Amino acid sequence: MPTPTLTQSIVITLIQCLMVVIFVFVVVPLTVFAERKVLGHLQQRLGSTRVASGHVGFSGWMNRRMWKMGKVPVISYWRGIPGLVGDVLKLILKEDVIPAKADKFVFFLAPSISMVAAIVVFAAISFVPGTFFTFPTWFPYLGGLPVSGGISDINVGLLWILGVATVGVYGIVLAGWSSNSKYPLLGGLRSAAQMVSYEVPLTLSLLAPVVLSSSLNFSEMATRMAVGMPVWALIPQVIGFLLYLTCGFAETNRLPFDMPEAENELVAGFHTEYSGMKFGLFYLAEYINMTVVSALASAFFLGGPWLLPFGLQGLLNPYLPGFLSWFTEPHAIFFVAKIVFLLFTFIWVRGTIPRYRYDQIMAVGWKYLIPLALVNLLLAAAIRCFVV
Repeated sequence: MPTPTLTQSIVITLIQCLMVVIFVFVVVPLTVFAERKVLGHLQQRLGSTRVASGHVGFSGWMNRRMWKMGKVPVISYWRGIPGLVGDVLKLILKEDVIPAKADKFVFFLAPSISMVAAIVVFAAISFVPGTFFTFPTWFPYLGGLPVSGGISDINVGLLWILGVATVGVYGIVLAGWSSNSKYPLLGGLRSAAQMVSYEVPLTLSLLAPVVLSSSLNFSEMATRMAVGMPVWALIPQVIGFLLYLTCGFAETNRLPFDMPEAENELVAGFHTEYSGMKFGLFYLAEYINMTVVSALASAFFLGGPWLLPFGLQGLLNPYLPGFLSWFTEPHAIFFVAKIVFLLFTFIWVRGTIPRYRYDQIMAVGWKYLIPLALVNLLLAAAIRCFVV
């Protein structure tokens, strides 16, 4: 296989960045749309099945189009998509209001920090180990060159992900402070306390895969956790997954941990004073962070690009017949499917579990999750020392 030149490597990296951006901006709107549909079914609401009933003009036109879509099988699922398009247009065209006494520079910077911190994390996430695809030989300039499954395969990939993702809290805190308003400030302070509290058990839950795999490289960790673990490693993987997913809900400010917003207490929390695309950036950052949390859970606990979760793939591969060999290999479609399932879980929990009180959230983090994560880490270390 030919070795790319420096210029070719830069072009390939730019193509990978473009692919990641396309993936994110396809998954996020579909997640928003799916959230409306799923919550509508869970809570027996009309959801996105009809809007502006009885109205005329553009809203009435959307309503009529959606009912016509509902008469066609399969396409009926997409009934409600015009409402999503209308919301996107509203965010883009809505007037950008800035409070008179806000710190304008910080007020402008805060949503950008949250958005950039959320999307830059994908630089170290690998969708499949090794080569993702190879350009055909007839392709101009890049013919015959491989494209890896991740933008950057660095040895400290997990540290990069955790370090950059943590920066996102600055956007929320600065948004609350710069608004110069009581409710946003309370939301920002709540977010700071909550994220600091849940960063500790989240990191400890991810240390179990680090100890078991003896690596911080994203693709190496995913590979070893999927096909290189003994049967005893199943226990810390399952416990670690449940701990990590719980902390992931808190880190992304999703129900039942959405105290930074808490609309029945703080109007809209830290982004009360934001409108237009500044609010849209916070909205996008939340759903991108959900995708990042789902990607990490998929890679380190659910087998990543392999089919089976919790290291079962490596245990069962020797017993699978030859005609099932495709299911014993890593494929990006498995990785993406697990991300989609976990995104559905985020929506499912939102429509099922009510919000905790603030003191209950702090108690869960410090009194229960941190001790459980420490015990799970010790268990993983014991398995690494005596079994692996």
